[in-house]
Amino acid sequence: MQQDFNRRRFLGAAAGAGAAVAAGGVLVPSAGAHKGRGRHGGRGHGHGRTNHVPKDRRGIQLYTLRDAMTNQAEATSVLNALGRMGYTEVETAGHYGWTAKQFRSVLKRAGLRAVSGHDGPTDDLTNTSWQDSYKETLEYAAKLGQKFTGFAWFPEPRPVSKFEALAERFNEAGELAKDYGLTFFYHNHDFEFTTKQADGSPVFDLLLERTDPKLVMFELDLYWIIYGGENPLAYLSEHANRFFAYHVKDRVWKDRPDADDFEDAGPGRIDFRDIFAVGDDGPDKHYFIEHDQPLLSHPDLGTPRAQLTTAKVGIQFLQEVTWK
Repeated sequence: MQQDFNRRRFLGAAAGAGAAVAAGGVLVPSAGAHKGRGRHGGRGHGHGRTNHVPKDRRGIQLYTLRDAMTNQAEATSVLNALGRMGYTEVETAGHYGWTAKQFRSVLKRAGLRAVSGHDGPTDDLTNTSWQDSYKETLEYAAKLGQKFTGFAWFPEPRPVSKFEALAERFNEAGELAKDYGLTFFYHNHDFEFTTKQADGSPVFDLLLERTDPKLVMFELDLYWIIYGGENPLAYLSEHANRFFAYHVKDRVWKDRPDADDFEDAGPGRIDFRDIFAVGDDGPDKHYFIEHDQPLLSHPDLGTPRAQLTTAKVGIQFLQEVTWK
């Protein structure tokens, strides 16, 4: 049975994780929750509480617009539209056949920058020469102007042993990325929380524990952690300094019986305000709108128009959302 992760459930879960609710009903993590435990805790190196999404942190994961960007002409048109909407950042999910110099130029003309990319190394653990091709990827990312380079997904099977081996690879990838002026990160889905270790804890905890905080950051997909049954408030409090970005992806109020539950950011039932407030205690975040299937939210528009409409709804949310 799927669970309702609305504001009330967040507040209740956060209270159990060591948070307190102020008189006005706004979630305010306690001092203990913000300090965290062990080497991952403590005050972040950001600029403190922002209470809103800064203009230069309003981004979108281009996978959202994949069907509207099937060639360079379409990609250029979409990127120009995103800049006009008010986006300033994108996260890449492909390069559309452009060289890094060409892509960077197109983005610049649109008023955008590619700060991050889902362009991590292979998950093939039998590949002993993976570093060679990954260095080419890192060189492209650096020329494009990225600050972050990330590993986003891998197929089944997903035994605990695979996560253990990947943690080692991520540390190596982080070392390589550093040589190019980049920070490596891991992006979650739901399976990192539904797959359990022997002690019952999610394997996401294993990734946090076995990767070097100086080499590996995390991008928190807010839909998938909740869908996987875990509480983003607890992770943001416990490991404040490990998360540099969010995928701002919402969930419908009433589950769709025969389709996925993705929703445009804002109209759904995830209380992003409480999450963003807790996440302020850590590095300054990047906020990337994402919707895996925009046509579900706009079934009458057709796929390309639905994706652009999702982008419009997303930037309006990032521009207007505030928290205490």
